[in-house]
Order: sequence, then C-alpha cells, then structure tokens
Amino acid sequence: MNIHKHIIYIALLSSFIIGQGTEYAGPDDPAGDIEAEREGYMNGNRVYLYYRNTTELSDWPKPNVSKWPNNPDGTKMLDGIGLLVGARVYIQDDLDETTIDTIPITDLRDLVDNDYHILHYLQTSYREEMDTDPTGQVEWGFYPVFGYFNETSEYPALSRLPDSWPTAGWPSANGTIWPGEWNGRFGRGVTYAGLETYFVVNDAHDLEYLGEDDMVQYYPRFSSKKIGDNISIQSGNIWGGLGIRVETRGFQWNNPQARDAIFWEYNISNTSEYDLPEVCFGYWVDNAIGGDGADDEVGYFNDLLDMSYSWDENGIGIAGLLPGIMGFAYLESPGLAYDGIDNDDDGIIDEKRDNQANVLVGPTDGIYDLSKFLDFYKLNISDLKEHWDADEDQDWRDGEDTNGDGIYQYNEYPGDDVGLDGVGPLELNYTGPDEGEGNHRPDYVESVGCEPNFAATDVTESDMIGLTSFQLFPIFDQHPAPPGSPWFRNDDVMWDLVSIDSLTEYYGTIANLVELFASGPFPLYQGKTERISMAEIHSYDPLEGLNSSSHIAPALFQLKSIVQIIYEKDYRFAQPPKTPTLSASAGDGYVMLSWDDDADKLTRDPFLGNVNDFEGYKLFRSTDKYFSDSEVITDGYGTPMFLKPIYQCDLINEYSGFTDYGLVNGTAYNLGDNTGLKHYFKDENVQNGRTYYYAIVAYDYGAPDIGPGISPSENNTVIDIDEYDNIRGVGKNVAVITPQSDPAGYVDPNITIDSLNNRLFGSGSIVPQISSREQLQLGSEYHVTFDFDTVFNDLNRPVFFTNPGFKVYNKTIEQEIYFESPVYDVMGQPNFSGSNLLYNEEELYWYMNPVVISDVFDGLQLEIDQPFIIPTLDSSNTGWIGSSSGDMNVTITTRESKIVPWDCEIVFTSDISYTSQVEGPFGIYDEFDNRLWFPNRIILGQSFPFYVVNKTILDENGNYTLMDMVVQDYNIGDSGLDQVFNLSNDRILVGEIDTLNNWKGTSFIIDFINVDNAFYPQPGSRYALSWNRNFWDTDTFKFVVDSLNPITHNNLKDDINKIKVVPNPYVGTNAMEQAVINPFLNQPRKIMFTNVPSDCVITIFTPSGVKVKTINKNNSSGGMIHWDLLNDEGLEIAAGMYLYHVQPNFSDKSLNKYEHVGKFAVIK
Repeated sequence: MNIHKHIIYIALLSSFIIGQGTEYAGPDDPAGDIEAEREGYMNGNRVYLYYRNTTELSDWPKPNVSKWPNNPDGTKMLDGIGLLVGARVYIQDDLDETTIDTIPITDLRDLVDNDYHILHYLQTSYREEMDTDPTGQVEWGFYPVFGYFNETSEYPALSRLPDSWPTAGWPSANGTIWPGEWNGRFGRGVTYAGLETYFVVNDAHDLEYLGEDDMVQYYPRFSSKKIGDNISIQSGNIWGGLGIRVETRGFQWNNPQARDAIFWEYNISNTSEYDLPEVCFGYWVDNAIGGDGADDEVGYFNDLLDMSYSWDENGIGIAGLLPGIMGFAYLESPGLAYDGIDNDDDGIIDEKRDNQANVLVGPTDGIYDLSKFLDFYKLNISDLKEHWDADEDQDWRDGEDTNGDGIYQYNEYPGDDVGLDGVGPLELNYTGPDEGEGNHRPDYVESVGCEPNFAATDVTESDMIGLTSFQLFPIFDQHPAPPGSPWFRNDDVMWDLVSIDSLTEYYGTIANLVELFASGPFPLYQGKTERISMAEIHSYDPLEGLNSSSHIAPALFQLKSIVQIIYEKDYRFAQPPKTPTLSASAGDGYVMLSWDDDADKLTRDPFLGNVNDFEGYKLFRSTDKYFSDSEVITDGYGTPMFLKPIYQCDLINEYSGFTDYGLVNGTAYNLGDNTGLKHYFKDENVQNGRTYYYAIVAYDYGAPDIGPGISPSENNTVIDIDEYDNIRGVGKNVAVITPQSDPAGYVDPNITIDSLNNRLFGSGSIVPQISSREQLQLGSEYHVTFDFDTVFNDLNRPVFFTNPGFKVYNKTIEQEIYFESPVYDVMGQPNFSGSNLLYNEEELYWYMNPVVISDVFDGLQLEIDQPFIIPTLDSSNTGWIGSSSGDMNVTITTRESKIVPWDCEIVFTSDISYTSQVEGPFGIYDEFDNRLWFPNRIILGQSFPFYVVNKTILDENGNYTLMDMVVQDYNIGDSGLDQVFNLSNDRILVGEIDTLNNWKGTSFIIDFINVDNAFYPQPGSRYALSWNRNFWDTDTFKFVVDSLNPITHNNLKDDINKIKVVPNPYVGTNAMEQAVINPFLNQPRKIMFTNVPSDCVITIFTPSGVKVKTINKNNSSGGMIHWDLLNDEGLEIAAGMYLYHVQPNFSDKSLNKYEHVGKFAVIK
C-alpha cells in the first residue's frame, strides 16, 4: 500500500473521460469454491495439455501434464501458465488514522484534489507463491464457480463429454439455458473447434486488504455482499478481491494446418460496484522445453509477429529425445473504447463489443480513415454497404426472407440473422426461431446469446491496445519468495511488471525462462467485459536457424499465420466431420470393426456455410497407445505428419487423389480413390494375444477455394493416458482390443433360416453372417425385403423391374434397423454401402450389385448374391420334362416376359382343358412389342387341349395358379384374317390377367405353324419354362439368431487338449508386451494361456510342487488370459521351468472333469 497526494498523471488522465460503467448484467454467480476444482486434459490434437478450471495450465513436477507432439517422441514443454489480472485501486484517505478508509476513487481526475492510498492486486491461480490467508491454508486467488459443469463429473465441461455438462443447463442472466446442449462460444450447441472447454472463475476469496487490522480496505461489492454459507472455504466472509469474473474457453482443431496449436480465450468482467481505472491482463509462462530439467532454454520475441518462442539450446530433451519449439502468439488484447483514439489502427475509433444495433448507417459512416479501414479488413470500397451502427466492421450478414413470412425456411439464406442462440435453420439442432431471429438486425444480450459476426462473437469489434509488455527472464527459484521478487504474492512488484510499457528481448544466460505478456493499463468499467487470448503453437525447426542471429523458424512462422487466420475468422475454422462411433469384435486371428454413419449423414461445417463436406473414412491400427507406429507419413521437413491407414473409403465424387491445396509443410492430403463408402472392415493381419489400438476418423475435402486452400480435416484420435501409462479413457472413435481364440468348448450361436416361409421369387441367395458377437441380439427374428422399381421405355411402357435397395426389419422389436437405398439424404450423401448399388447411366435406373455385402447391423452382415439385374430365361431348365416330347414353337416376348417372368409348365391333355378368361382384347402385345389391335387380331373365348401352370404364383390356398391364353389370329382367308381359331395356323399368347380379367402381359407365345400334326405333343407331355429373376416386391427372407449354444462334453473334451502357453519358452520379452513411454516405469511382462475355457482356474507350480500363482477366469468370452509373471505376493518369478494346471469351473459340474496339465519355461 502506498499513500499519495496531488499526483497528476497527465498522459494517463488525458486518456479517460467520464466513467462508462453500468450494473453488471451477467449471471449472478456464487463465490468460487475449492470443491468446484476439476482437472482436465486438452488432447484434441497433437498438443497435450493438463489444466485446472482455476485458469492454471500444466503443472510441475508432474511429468504427464504437457507434451508436444502427443506421441512417444514428444517431450514436456510447460511447467505452468498463469492468467494474470492486475489492478491499481485508489482509496480516498480521510487523513484520520483512527478510521478505516474504504471509499474508492474511480475517476483519475479526482486524484488531483484528494489524498489517497494505493492498493495493488495481482489475481491468478498457480501452484506456488500465491497470497494466502494468515493460516497459510487458503490461497487468495481464482476459484471455479459451481454451475458450469456437472458436479458429479471429474472433469471441467468439455464439448465432447456431454456427461461433463451441467444437467440443468448453463447459468445466464435469464436463468439456466440450453440443457443437454453445449454452451458454445457462438451459441447453443455450436462447436467450431474439434475440442472446446469452458469454465468460470472469480476472485471473491482474495481477502488480502480486508483483514481486521487493515486500515485501508476495498469492498468490490459493498460490505454487505458475503461469500455464501454453502461455500466450503471462507464462507460468511465479505466478498473480496476486485470483483473480477473470468470466463475461460480453450479450443483445439485437428486440421493438419492447426493441429499443433491450442487457443485460450478469457472474457474478464468487472462485476463489482465500481469502475476500475487501471487494470492489466497478462500471462505468466514457465517453460520446460524438453522436460529434462536442464534449464537450457533460449527464447526470442518477434515483434513483427507478436509472438515469442523458446527452444532447447542443444536440442536434447529427456531420454535423448528432440524437443520441438514452443511459441506463444498474443492474439487479442483489451480494448479502449472511450479514449477517442484508433488504438488498433483499423480506421475506426472506439469500436465496442457490447453496444446495441440501433440504426442503419451509410457505407462509410463510422470510418474515420477509409484507407486504413480497407487495408485492415482486406476490403475494396465496393464491398462497403449500408450497415447497422454497432456493426462497425460491416461483417454481419442479413438473411434473405424471400417469401416475407418473417421466418427463414430451409431453402432461404438466413445469413447471421439467426437469433441469440446462434442456431439457424440449416443446423441439426435447430428447433425454430428464437429471440432476434428474422428481425434483420444484429442482436446481443450479455451472457444470454449473440448472433454471429457481431459484438461478443466478433473479435475485431474492439479497439484493442495490443501487447504493451513482454519480458523474458530466468525464474526466481528461492522459495518462499522474499519481498521484491517477481512472484504472485508480491502484488506491487507484479504490477510493475505487467504495467510497464516495454517489449524487451532477453540477452541473459541460458536458463529456465519465464515469459510474461501483458496489456495495459486500461480502465475496466463497472459491468464491462474485456478479452485476452493467446495461442500456444509448436513446430520442429532446425537448430542452426534458431540459434542464428535471426532466430528463424519457418515451420513455426507458417503455423503462426494459420493461427492468425483462425483468430481473425472469429475462431471459425474448418472443423472435421461428426465423429463416428467405432465398434470392435475380436475373433480367432481377426478383428471385426464397424462404425456408424453419423459422420456421412450428420456433418455440417459452419465454416463453409453449414454444408456437409464429409468425404471419407480412414481406419488406423497401432500396437502402441500413441499410434506412433502408424505415423509414418512425413512432411517436407521430414517430421512425421500423418497416420497411414490400413483401410480407406470415400465418396464417389469429384474429390479424389492427393490435394493440391492446403499443403502442410509441402505435404498433400490423400482424399481417396472414389471407392464408395463402407462402414466395416475385417482385419485379419493380427496376432492372437496382442493388443491393438484402432481409430476410425472421418475426413472432409477441405476448402480448396478459400485463400490458398485449407487442408482437409479429420477427427482426432484420443487415448487418454495417465502418468503410469494406464488408459483413463478413449474417444468414441477408438477401440482397444485383443484378438484371441475361442474358449474351449465354445460354439457360435446358430442362425436359423425360416425355410418353410422363405419362398422367394428372386433367384439369388441371401446369407446372414455373424460379424460381431458382442452386438448380437440373441433370439431376434429378422425380415429382409427388397425395394422394387419399374423401368420404362421411351413409349412409357414398363420394361422390367429392378431392386434399387433393400431393408432389414427386426421383427422382434418391430423396427427397421437397416436399409440401403439410392435416395440420397438431404445433404446429398448416399444411403448405401460401397458399390452395393449401381446406376445405369444409359437407361437411368439403379440396381443392386450382383454381390452385395451389407454394413454391420446388430452384429450381423448380409451377403446377397443376386447375379440377375433383370429376369433372364434359364435355358438349362427350360424344355421337355422327363420323357415328354413333341414339336411346337415357343417364342419369348422381348419386353413383357420381364414383367411376368414366371416359371411355367405347359401340360398337354387329351381333350379341352382350358378356356381363355381375358375379357377384352385391349393392351395385348406380341413378341416385338407391337400392339395387337382390336378387332381383327385377337380371338377371345377359345379353348385349348392344354393348360399352363404358373409354378411361381400361389393362390390364397397355397395352390399353383394358371396362366391365361388368348389367340392371335394368324390365318388369312379370302377377305383377310378369318377370326376362326385354327391350332395349326394361329398363335396362342400366354400371359397373366388381373382380378378383373384384364390382360397384364404376354410372357411367351405358343404355335404349331409348319409343324406336322403327327409330331404334336401327346397327352401327358409337359414342357417347362424356367426363369432367373431378381428379387420381387413380395419376397421376404426370414431368419432368427438363436441363443448361445451350450457347451457340450464332446466339444470341451476335444478343445481342452489344445491349451498352450505363448510364448514358450518366454525369453526376456515378446510382442504382446506393450512399450512403456514413461522412462520412470518398468516394462510390464506377460505370457498368454490360450484356448482355455471361459470359466476355469489356472494354477502354476514350480517343478517341486510349490504353488506360485492362482489365476481365476470367470465367464469371460475369450479363450485367452494373460499372466504378468508375478506370484501371489506380487513379486517377479525367477527364471526356470514351471508347471500349470487348468481346471474348468462351470456351474454344470459334470463338465469340470476335463482337466489339462502343461509346462513352460521362463528365460530372463
């Protein structure tokens, strides 16, 4: 505390005018609470960072808290980052030493006429050297606020973990909002980044100047405002600190151009009852480049890029690894909106983020320097337009309500006029118009919502003062820190550091360096919010350039340019498609993988106007948790950049091959080969007993037309690993699985085909197969039906029917669970797997591929062999039956035989056996598709000494039906066609009639023209016509997945002798043992017992009979179990020979008589 009188800061005083404060309009948060503290991990790309929801990032001495890149070659980069909020508060001195001075001076002009005290504040949260209460038990700093995360969750709120979100909704000035949806920076459920975190802290617990003996006190929210009784620390005390509220967001993108960066944004609000005339925001960054504790860091500040960067001087990190570079890009600083100066040099004076749109103004209104404005925002004068007064940078876009109904329809462009929730009609979570939507004016309500490109969502609507202080200095290692040292407990020293206007380069010796960034001083008025943001970025660059006088780092500089684009686009950057969910099922020597279609169906990229830019899938496999053995595709600098997939599939469209845009350090992205989409893969290149890590990622086609092009984005692969190398959790697109043999005696469930009711017209075959045992719905009955479509010719006559798709119903639950269809969804994505459906571009119809393999559903796949696109006469089964014989002519019609392609049998009789039923001669065609016009071509009502049985169609009683016949008059008399039926000279058309006896189509024609009647077929003769058909609309294929088969004595007896130990002998190590990345951990050992029963007890002995280990295997599905070579006491076993005994342990005791004894050797 300092006492001053009549001190005039002329330069500072001239910059401030009458206070602009208003009552804070945001949520009425309680005081922060130590019990609200949560720990999280940002692992949405190659930057891995531990954080607390107190604003502290990374930690020391923990090893697994900061890493780049996040793979076995990565090293620690940070020991800690602290957000700094400093302030100088003036308290009026009444010159009475017996009274406590509490009245703040908030207008610096009043300092001239008053005596005053100065209080310095430095608010932060850090692991050491914090201000504390007199007991040393309570730190006076930032604490997180309850309400912004799920209190039952171990993590702060993360966009990809819905269980971490507050169940009742998010606090706002209007109560809780948006339950069940992410509180995105840009609105309800809106996520532009691949991973985002969000939390809120305040400084209510800083009671440094509110002690009983303090004669100068500052009550930010009046002395009546208390810390609530439900708060676990300092409850009932006066609300202290500065009255600061900090809303924090972290962002990560996995786009190749941005996956080595992490962004942090802080919205810092003055919730107190007073203006704060002098405030500074900043960061404290404690480097740990290489993680080896060698304190050999070198740093440099590039003032042209507003970026500092540090590297390891000798390029040797922990365990000899090569550390990368760590840069910090200072992106956003607070604004001075009331000083009448263009602080950010953009041609606008005093732009603000919290003003409301009131009137439309002209194209150049609000611009004081047109040249600067056009240059800063990269515009032409023709781009300027009439705009709302509060949209100073003119980037808010109105919608086009073409029908004038006040509501944007799905076919209308909403622009940015989407209302406070930020969600427009083209987005999946759109629920209808909300406040502000469709009013053709930008809207903003603090803590409730804001439309895009306006106010809180627009980074350029602030007159930023920029970075005013940067210092790089060795960390002060004496603890506890003495007065005068640069640590947080010394508020006055830290104020001097953050408030000094100096950007200095460090010229001292190589050391463990701290970087300090700051902006200020500036006024933070009551109720106002200002922002600060930065990006941590990484690259590998040659030491020769870094250690040169120019300290060049080309890869880092390129990444900085991308980071700047992301920031200038309001953190709206290309994001990957929706993350698919991966399922894996292990078998004997294989792993079956399948994934859902959310990515190809539900993706919307707001960066590209909410289009579905999904392009394909890549499947990665690794034998280590970091996928390092898959990361073999390097960039132009030789740095590993991409994982190599074991399987890739993509849409059939205009995007394929390697991109020629958005290159990342010279490396293109492989978009695929137009294979068509599938959602499954069977990996048979695996070894039983070895653990594999799989990840399915969806990728888009990038943005080739934006600037130099933006590289395609793909989902991140997340395996969360603790410091002991154990997996804490995995992303939903990741599977960890070990292929293994089946348990002894195991038999797969049966699939029972309903042969009694599966009478199909189609000639193909349908074979259901088990693909994933874990997903099977045992006991379920399934029905497969086929789509049926008519193809017409140029005369609009039906030519044939096709199968453009099929459906699968789970009849047990009465639900359609799978379908394939050529009907593309609303975003233009196909609804079929791979090339299962094909398109005939000449005749314009869809049909099923002759061999169809479905995606996985309920653990099943269908293999449909359908070689017949259209009905075809089966010549091998067409002709006289048995000993039948005779001469006649049978002509197949070219068109209508495909419409009525029924298997038929012509039966000859000794007398009249059938009379024509067709009522009229209309719509009857011959074999050449010529219509036989009435009245002189058709003779009705004739009788025949034969009949034709339809062997395909049954009546309601299950009996075969008869085909109808009609005579084509072919015999020409003296005056033309004689209209008299003559068997030897006329033709008989065989076809089908409907229920009204109308002719439906001619299948074939019988005649005896030019046939000697001596060779006519004799009574009893039969002639068959057989067809190969595609599936019909009446076809239903039925099958049931039975329950698990019980283990039988014979199966178990045969399999029990197949038990063995792998490897045998065990020599030092084997491929099943996973590598340990943490150098402080021992390599785990394991051997495998394979082909063992699902329930058994394995006992291991020395040759002398001493029991070493008992292993219980209880009802596990696989036939394998590992042993870590530790005895029952947890100690490592010695090298030597060992015996083992396997005893089944089934509930059916009669099965337990089948035992097995074996031996194995351990050589170390």
